Amino acid sequence: MSKLSEFRAAERKLAQQLAQLEAMKQDAGLKQELAFNDELKALMKAYGMSARDVLEILRTS
Repeated sequence: MSKLSEFRAAERKLAQQLAQLEAMKQDAGLKQELAFNDELKALMKAYGMSARDVLEILRTS
């Protein structure tokens, strides 16, 4: 495969991936998970807890 062919193939693949990423950004489920993740990290920071601490709490409850 020539360098130009490789380049064009990579361009097509990148365009497909960018389109997929844009579609995912509009997904309500993803938006909800991102919001949850942000809120969880804020709570962990506010309480001085690590992910390991949170997992331990969840395992023992």
